[in-house]
Amino acid sequence: MTAERSFGAWPGQLPQSWLHRLFQSWEANPKQGWRGAALWLLLLAMLAFIFGLGSIGLVDETEPLFAEAARQMLVRADWVTPYFNEATRFDKPPLIYWLMAIAYQIFGVNEWSVRLPSVVSAIALTSFVLYVLQRHGVPAFNRTITTNSPANSSDNTSATQPVPRHSRWFTALLGAALTALNLETIAWARVGVSDMLLSGCFGSALLAFFMGYAADAPGERRSHWLWGFSRQDRWYFLSYGCLALAILAKGPVGIVLPAIIVFGFLVYVGQFWQTLLELKPWRGLTLVALLTVPWYWLVIRANGEAYTRSFFGYHNFDRFTQTVNNHGAPWYFYFLVLLVGFAPWSLFLPAAIARLRLRQRRLWMAKPRSAQLAIFAAAWLIGVFGFLRSPRPSFRATSCR
Repeated sequence: MTAERSFGAWPGQLPQSWLHRLFQSWEANPKQGWRGAALWLLLLAMLAFIFGLGSIGLVDETEPLFAEAARQMLVRADWVTPYFNEATRFDKPPLIYWLMAIAYQIFGVNEWSVRLPSVVSAIALTSFVLYVLQRHGVPAFNRTITTNSPANSSDNTSATQPVPRHSRWFTALLGAALTALNLETIAWARVGVSDMLLSGCFGSALLAFFMGYAADAPGERRSHWLWGFSRQDRWYFLSYGCLALAILAKGPVGIVLPAIIVFGFLVYVGQFWQTLLELKPWRGLTLVALLTVPWYWLVIRANGEAYTRSFFGYHNFDRFTQTVNNHGAPWYFYFLVLLVGFAPWSLFLPAAIARLRLRQRRLWMAKPRSAQLAIFAAAWLIGVFGFLRSPRPSFRATSCR
C-alpha cells in the first residue's frame, strides 16, 4: 500500500476517495471551492455560535455590566464616556460598547444584540483562519515520504513527491472547524463581553501580517498603478488596522502582545530587519494613531486624570504587575485553560510542537516564507504564554471585568 492512500502520509494528504475528487474539482474551479468553503463556515457558525444565542438571559455579573453600559451610551447619546448606573465605567475602551449600541439600534435591546459583536468576531476569525490555511496551510514544495514496495511490503523505499495543492482545501476546512469547535471559542463567542472581540481583532492582525509576510514574490511587492500600494502593503496595512481595533477593544495589550509575537518570530527565522523595512512602521503606526488617538483624546479631555489613573493605571499597569480583584491563580492556570478549554484538540498539541523541531532553527530559516506558517503559530502560542507568565509580584488570572 502506498502512502498516497493513507491520511497519515503527511499533513494535508488525502485518500483516493470522493473527498479527494471533490477537492480536486475545487482546485480546478476555485470559485466552486470558495462557495463550498462559505457553506462550511455557515454550518460552523450556526452550530457553534448562532443556534440558541439569545435563548438564555445575561450570565454572571460581567455580561450585564457591558450590556447596560452600551444601553446607557444610547440613552445618554454620549459615545465618548461609558457609564453604568450613572457612574463612569473606564474598565474597557469603547469598541465593544459601540458595537452593542449599534446592534441595539438595529435589532432592539435584547440578549441577542448583546452577544452579536462576539459572534461576528468569532466568525471573522474562523473565516480568516480558513483563508490563510487554504493559501499557506500546506507548503507547496516537495516532501520525501516512505512507500512500501508492492512486491515486498518489507522493502521500504524513499520517494520525493509533490504535495497536492487540493489538500490545502482539506487543511483549511479542518483548521476552521478546530478553531470554531472548542470550548473556549464557543463560550466566549456566545457571551457579550470584550474578550472575543479582542481575540478577533488580535488574531486577524497576526494573520494579516503573515499574509503580507508570505507575499514576498516580486509581483506581490510591485505597487499597483492605481492606488500605489502593493499586495504586500495592503496586507500589512490591514494588519495595522486590526491592531487599531484591538486597541479600541482592550487597550495597549492590543498592540503590545502582537508586537512581541511578531518580533520573536522574525528574530527566530532571521527576517527581522528585512521585514521591518517592508512593514513601513511609520506609515502603519500613523494609521493606528489616526484610528485610536481621537477617542483617547476626547475621553481624557472629558474626564481628565480620573480616566488616565483608572484605565492606564489600575486596569492596565496594576492588572499586569499584581493581583487585583482577588483574581489570583496558581502557576499552571493557563496550562489548564489550554488543555481543558481547547479540548479535545489540545491533546494533539504536544506532538504537533515536537514535529516542528524548534531546535533546528537553520531548517526553518532556509524555508520559503510561505512555508513558515507552522513556526509562526508556535511563536504565537509561546508569545501569549510568555506574556501571561511574565515575572510579576503575584501571578494573576486576567479578568474581562
